[in-house]
Amino acid sequence: MKKTIPHTFGDRILDFRFPTSWRQLNQEQLRYVFLAITLFPPAKAKTYIFIRFTGIRIKKKLKQGWLCTYRISWRKRLRLVIHDWQICSFLRQLDYISAPNSYPVRLDRIAGRYAIDALVHGLSFEEYLCCENHYQGYLFSQDVSHLKVLYSFLYKKKSDITAAFKSFFLHPKEYELLSVFLWWGSIKLYFSSLFPHFFQPLQRNVEEEPTVPDLMGVMNAQIRALTGGDVTKEKEVLQMDCWRALTELDAKAHDIQLLKSKQKNGYK
Repeated sequence: MKKTIPHTFGDRILDFRFPTSWRQLNQEQLRYVFLAITLFPPAKAKTYIFIRFTGIRIKKKLKQGWLCTYRISWRKRLRLVIHDWQICSFLRQLDYISAPNSYPVRLDRIAGRYAIDALVHGLSFEEYLCCENHYQGYLFSQDVSHLKVLYSFLYKKKSDITAAFKSFFLHPKEYELLSVFLWWGSIKLYFSSLFPHFFQPLQRNVEEEPTVPDLMGVMNAQIRALTGGDVTKEKEVLQMDCWRALTELDAKAHDIQLLKSKQKNGYK
């Protein structure tokens, strides 16, 4: 897998085509992006990513810019000067890494474990609730143990003995746990666009201090909505695919919104 992005060269013009979204990053690039944004502030992270992706090497600062080199072939190296405004222009193409990713992408493998489907198809509703619980737990506590549990739900051991043995001795690195956190955040954004009636933004006064949400109460309310209050159906609901569960919850939320709208109009 190539570390650098493709380029064209002709008439002394070096042209790179940058990935313009998270979805265009390959696994090697994605891993480096997560590492860079973990270690450095945004502007510096983008600079390192730009250098890494292009393969350009900065030699020294000049009055008019930066003296750089680029290897055209194994025996030919191009010398060029890049101005500050050009670097700023290049870095703006990487602005998307500072914005929430609305389409989930993730590292295929972390610490010997393999990722489940990027859109979490096959994740049970019970597992979904656990993931959301630990995601929210990390948001409010910054306790990395929540991310480790989230990782254990989203990355599974291979069935063969050798892979399972290796994964026992490996542990996710800081930037890999960050990637897990960002993956789940992007899943939530993606689901909010698919299930807009269920994923409603919280209404809170601007002056109010953020408080820890009643996650247990929220989860129990969702389970009751799906079981219709019948406790004998709870096990079946928890084992349901999360996509199916969220589809039902969104439909129920839509019905409630329609009912409220009709009642409101009836009072006029």
